[in-house]
Amino acid sequence: MEEAVCKAALAALDRALEVERQGKVFYEEAARHVQDPAGKAVFEALARDEVEHIRLLQAQYEKIESGQEWLALDEARVCEPQAPVRLFPQQKDVALTIGSKATDADALRLAMAFEEKGYQAYSQAQKETDDPTGKEVFAFLAKQENDHFVYLQKTLDYLTNQGAWYFDAQEFPMFDGG
Repeated sequence: MEEAVCKAALAALDRALEVERQGKVFYEEAARHVQDPAGKAVFEALARDEVEHIRLLQAQYEKIESGQEWLALDEARVCEPQAPVRLFPQQKDVALTIGSKATDADALRLAMAFEEKGYQAYSQAQKETDDPTGKEVFAFLAKQENDHFVYLQKTLDYLTNQGAWYFDAQEFPMFDGG
């Protein structure tokens, strides 16, 4: 991989890693904030997904940093990064802070905004990446963010219309593509 392409790929992956770290921290905070067990389950599942995304991105980063090509998506999803996985962001995004008086619906809206931002970032990275495998990785992550957004929207609709949390383990979009 030529140096300019390598640097661009590493920069895109570094930004993506930071987005996922922000998400992990936010979803863990949201899980602590909500009282309803189903609400906790939603945010805990999202936090686990973010960790899997971090692992995938770090494996890609390590391959490219070492001068190799992108890993095929299926390989990257099961590859264990060589370096310890850093799970916390450089600094916390204050826009992702759940206030003490925030409702569960507020937390869901904030989560939806975060997923939308991630979707936009991954869609842009996909457009800017020349490598077909890199495009596939960013397309996969954009789809994951979109699936999370749709699930959060359904959950918010259910919460506001039924007054209860919606959590369907069959429908929840997990990292494994389920």
